[in-house]
Amino acid sequence: MLVLWPVHQLEMDHSQYLGIMTISAVLKEHGISTEVVPTDLELISKRVERDDEVILAYSTPSALATVYVELNRQLKRRHPQVFSVFGGTHPTYFPKMVEEEGVDGVCVGEGEYPMLELVMARAAGESVKSLENWWIKDNGTIHRNAVRPLIEDLDELPVPDRGIFRRAADQSISHAIVMTGRGCPYHCSYCYNHVYHKLYAGKGNVVRRRSVDHVMRELRQLKEDGCGFIRFMDDLFILLPEWVKEFSRRYREEIGLPFTCLVRANLVTEEIVRSLKEAGCHRIMMGIEAGNDRLRLEILKRRMSSEQILEAARIIRGAKIKLVTANILAIPGGTIDEDWETVDLNIRARPNYASAAILQAFPGTEIHEIAEDLGLLEDDHLERVSQGGFGFTTALKGNDAGEIRQIENLHKFFPLVVWFPWLKPVIRLLIKLPPNRFFELMYMTCINFGTHFISIPPAIGGPLLWRKLKRRFLPGSRRSAKPAEAAGA
Repeated sequence: MLVLWPVHQLEMDHSQYLGIMTISAVLKEHGISTEVVPTDLELISKRVERDDEVILAYSTPSALATVYVELNRQLKRRHPQVFSVFGGTHPTYFPKMVEEEGVDGVCVGEGEYPMLELVMARAAGESVKSLENWWIKDNGTIHRNAVRPLIEDLDELPVPDRGIFRRAADQSISHAIVMTGRGCPYHCSYCYNHVYHKLYAGKGNVVRRRSVDHVMRELRQLKEDGCGFIRFMDDLFILLPEWVKEFSRRYREEIGLPFTCLVRANLVTEEIVRSLKEAGCHRIMMGIEAGNDRLRLEILKRRMSSEQILEAARIIRGAKIKLVTANILAIPGGTIDEDWETVDLNIRARPNYASAAILQAFPGTEIHEIAEDLGLLEDDHLERVSQGGFGFTTALKGNDAGEIRQIENLHKFFPLVVWFPWLKPVIRLLIKLPPNRFFELMYMTCINFGTHFISIPPAIGGPLLWRKLKRRFLPGSRRSAKPAEAAGA
């Protein structure tokens, strides 16, 4: 039995899918072979032909749902005997995608043990129609099963199998994404978190944290493998102050690598930030999202004041930790003037880098309902947000096309105007022009500088940017995945 994960843009340095890594580690503990392959139809077909029993598994964010469904459709037409399953964020919130041609099953929620049970059942020739967390399509009938309780103790899971990507993409580990816990207690309107809480109501605590011991075991392995930088991607790294203090002390003593983390302004304190600084924190990312109080509090449901945001920024800057802010433009019910308020609040907060994205109102979120009530949704809204875009343009409609254009253009200049506020009068005029290549060049310059030289140490970010530019502009420099024979199981 082989579980094969096709991964879009596998050669990219950011290809670190922790869901795949953790499920792979669980499967390998039970003697099951796993591989990652690029989304190359011919390569996957050849790999499938070499094994008698293959499960195609797709870890599917909404922005790649259309890409993976189409790839799977083509593969299933060539290899109808292959069993294909989808998991991750999009299938969890849109399990009806099991109705798509070629999709045999969809995993809803946490996938480690559901995937193990499905693979073991398939290997034993048993039915999978009644397995918890799975929506299974069998001869046209869809079997919808409830989710199992959440994993209460995350320490029972093995360390993620990072080798599965390292072998497939032929990459060393210069930096690594790490999650120390799961879940978030907040309910921002643009996030699926409230849906996840409802999905698992009565099935355990959504918010859970690994022990510091368990996290250190993973980090020591990363350090031994040559990793030079850690990106902690927990929604709220500082949610548990006592955990943070123990972690910071041990991280400084046992690991000592620069790292980044995400925080929420109303949880930031002098003591916590001091602990992070002493541990070696290079950068903190904090969501400002909207400068206008009405948009932040009533539309986005971000329960914090501008004063709390500015105080948190002051504390972080005072600790000499680089501050990166996250912001949202084109919020339903907002205007270009209110988006300029977001610029102004960032200028007052003085981050080292201010990132911004155009809001994507994914179905199932509260912000989608707000947009629908305001009449801002196109008939093909789900299809549009499922085809990518990654926050560069809005999928919402508006009454004023000129204002939408200004907001999308402001997005391209957002970091620049926060760095150089004196440019505001010039940029106010520029964003009234049609989108053009100069605007795109300005955006890519700012985002690459902020991402590779501020968000992460230049010694790590510089080589990453160089590899990215070589792949983009130098023919023949794109690094392919290793052939399956070399990748191994």
